[in-house]
Amino acid sequence: MKIPYSDLRVRPDAAFPDRRSLDRPIVALLLTRGEKSVIAYATVDSGADNCVFPASIGLALGVDMPNPRSSLFSGSRDEPQVAYYEQIDVTILPMESEQISTDQEPLSFSLYAGFCDTLEHVGMGLLGHAGFFSRFEVRFHAALRYFEIL
Repeated sequence: MKIPYSDLRVRPDAAFPDRRSLDRPIVALLLTRGEKSVIAYATVDSGADNCVFPASIGLALGVDMPNPRSSLFSGSRDEPQVAYYEQIDVTILPMESEQISTDQEPLSFSLYAGFCDTLEHVGMGLLGHAGFFSRFEVRFHAALRYFEIL
């Protein structure tokens, strides 16, 4: 499956006064648990150990938080963060682009995913090594503004 990079809007700052957007490998997802489904977005993140989403997405799927399947992790923050894990079903939805065929089929798989409060400000999840990169080969073609999930 080929997916175009997304333009993530950013505010210029002192270090990058002319920057208005960043190219990111973002996927559109249909997340399902039982009878509940949510459309969400996630960054394909080779620096993430696990697959984690904002807590609000977990709550919309009926995930109990807190639950006994918690795990502490760290990221860009100094303090530990906690995620609560649950088995969900994921479908990666094709995203339209001029350079990529629109006749691609969705890609579905089961995922043991975490949900945490600390991703609420980001508004999207992270697809990391355990459960995503461990399952698929991913090729980034940054110069051509797309990536492939094989």
